[in-house]
Amino acid sequence: MLQWSDKFETGSELIDMQHRMLISYINRLGELAKNDQPNPAERELFLRFLDFLENYIFTHFKDEEGCMHRARCPVCHANVRAHAEFLDFFREFKERLGSSHDVPALTRELHDSCCSWIRQHILRIDVQLKATLEQAEALDLSGQFPAN
Repeated sequence: MLQWSDKFETGSELIDMQHRMLISYINRLGELAKNDQPNPAERELFLRFLDFLENYIFTHFKDEEGCMHRARCPVCHANVRAHAEFLDFFREFKERLGSSHDVPALTRELHDSCCSWIRQHILRIDVQLKATLEQAEALDLSGQFPAN
């Protein structure tokens, strides 16, 4: 189970809220992944998670990339590349799901991949936004940046 902590904070209220929501959904997916014989309601919940994740990918990645771009975050381009790689993974995963009947194994795989994404991506790339936003705020407060 993933636990939100301040080590995940990016300095953006919107991005952090979206990350908290993702962690909550991943934890729910983890509960589903424990069941080797899901009932129809659990299978439906898994499909709903896929819909959530697909929508999340497009909304969150756009929001985060825009925030990093506006803040001139030094890892902006690395973030865009990482997002593209995750999107490729997700598309390939959905293709495999369409031809597989082993939903429990795929549920575990998706859960593991999402947990790894949180640990590898958010904790290595996204959190670098915080220092950039803090620096921009400090410059803005000191009068070196004109207020918009």
